[in-house]
Order: sequence, then C-alpha cells, then structure tokens
Amino acid sequence: MLSKTRAIVLHHIKYGDSGLIITLYTEKFGRMSCMVSGVRAKKTKLPVTLFQPLTLLDADVYYKQSRELQRLKEASCSFRYDSIPFTVTKSTIALFLAEILYLTLREEESNPSLFDFLIHAFQLLDSKSEGIPNFHLLFLLHYSKYLGFFPGSPEYDGKAMLSPDLRHFRDLPPEASRALDMMLTTSPAFPEHITLTNSSRAVLLDRIIRYYQEHLGEAGRIKSVQVLKDIFNQTL
Repeated sequence: MLSKTRAIVLHHIKYGDSGLIITLYTEKFGRMSCMVSGVRAKKTKLPVTLFQPLTLLDADVYYKQSRELQRLKEASCSFRYDSIPFTVTKSTIALFLAEILYLTLREEESNPSLFDFLIHAFQLLDSKSEGIPNFHLLFLLHYSKYLGFFPGSPEYDGKAMLSPDLRHFRDLPPEASRALDMMLTTSPAFPEHITLTNSSRAVLLDRIIRYYQEHLGEAGRIKSVQVLKDIFNQTL
C-alpha cells in the first residue's frame, strides 16, 4: 500500500551501482529501512543529496508491515536547512546526532511526540546563532526522556534532582556539575543559557555517553564523538 509520511533520514549505504538502502525515522511507522533505485542517474528525482543525515522529508512509501525492506516511491525535502549544511560546527553536531539516533532509535511504530520533538530540535539547531556548542548536550539529556531513562527526577520548585543511582554524574567538576543541573530543567531551545568551557563540555559529553551506554550498550560504538571534540577545539 502506498502511504505518505514525514520522515527523518538517519543513515544510508550504497546498494549496487546506483541504489541506496536508507534508514528513516517516520511519523507514521517509526523506524524503517527503504530501498531507493537510480539515485545516480542524470534525471533521477531521488538524488543522493536528498538522503544526507537529518534531512527532513515528505515521503511516499510502498509499505508492507511484514516486509523488512520497504520501497520508496517519491520523496521531497519538507524543510530546507539554511545553516546546518554550511556551518562546520552545526554540520558536525548534526552528524553526531544522526549517529546517536541510528544506534538508539529502534521503535518500529508511530510515536508522534518523539517525532515532533526531533523535528523541532533540528529546526532549532538550524535557526540558532548562540549556544550551539551546548546544543547536543541538551538534546541528549532531553532525548533520554523518550528512551525511558532521563537522569533527573520530576521538577520541584523549578529544580531537578539527579536520581540516586547515577554514579556517572556524581564526581563531575564544579562547572560541569552546575551546567548539568541547569540542563535538566532547560529546554533545548535555550542552549545559550548554559556556560561551559571546552574542557568541561568534553567531560560532560563523556559522562552522558557513558550513561547512554549503561542503558543502551549500542551507544558505545559512536564514532563521531572525537570529531565533535576536535571541531570545538579548533573553532571555539
């Protein structure tokens, strides 16, 4: 059955001479893998550039629940990023977040609230001009709510407390600890409210990754973390 759905590109690999297998997170069906043919043909309507990580698509998919590999009929960019593809820091963060999602996002069913969170977050990343180096930290903490292991307790009088068993966060340096406290109650829409040095940011990122690894062992395979750190050290 041909179905229309919004989708986020997570990953793609080459298949044959002119095909791709793409991994999408869709509004209607959750995570799915799709076959796309002829992406390198001169007159193709589905060029490789359409399937870069975190591209937001309107997609027409021949969907069959019992089939592991779906077929993509048509797709178009539903939101064109103005700055992510052209800004080194933002594009590096985007690749990092795409890898995180590819490794951790396993739902094969609709989750509208998670899909809306992701769409809004990537549009924020594209539009923001301040606080960008903190964006991925805020994203990871708030994304963990949807994975079921947010490290903070419910807010009380505007504050959040760490759960008592979170040993990965207990001995953070003072600056990183204060930033984490703020991040637990700060929306990803306001990364500019967080003040961090590069060294404290790197420490906090390591701890969050270890926290993810504790709950979802797949996160230990992340390849783009060092690239992210290198870019911050060179550009900030």
